[in-house]
Amino acid sequence: MTNKKKFSNNPFERTQPVTSDFFDIPLIGMVSNSVSGDYHLSDLVSNFHHANQEFITLEVLDNAMRKAGILKGDFLTVDLNSRPHNGDITVVKLGERFYIRKFYQHNNLVRLETADDYPNSLVIETKTPGFAILGKVQSVFRQF
Repeated sequence: MTNKKKFSNNPFERTQPVTSDFFDIPLIGMVSNSVSGDYHLSDLVSNFHHANQEFITLEVLDNAMRKAGILKGDFLTVDLNSRPHNGDITVVKLGERFYIRKFYQHNNLVRLETADDYPNSLVIETKTPGFAILGKVQSVFRQF
């Protein structure tokens, strides 16, 4: 009998305490070794924010960055301590949504662009309630 653990959709909160069924994997997060048979990588990887945590892993939910090599279903390692520069691929939070976009900042405005033949832009004031720059994308993982 397989004991699957349920994880919160919020990458900063854990719903269950860490047990001996988990290994702490640098840059990836927590990976369960108790799942057998057919599974998806998201069944294994869980993220929650610790005060000293430098990286999180997020699953990509759209194809907005397809031309940059980031596909829906990929997992991204995000450096929470890295301040993005113009042109970097960055993860930002706006309300309850996470956006993975190319980052451009001028004064108090941030422009987020998709990587497409016809890029879509989203312009946000840095003081917008619910807006936070999480960090810069460091790596992409893809399950084959």
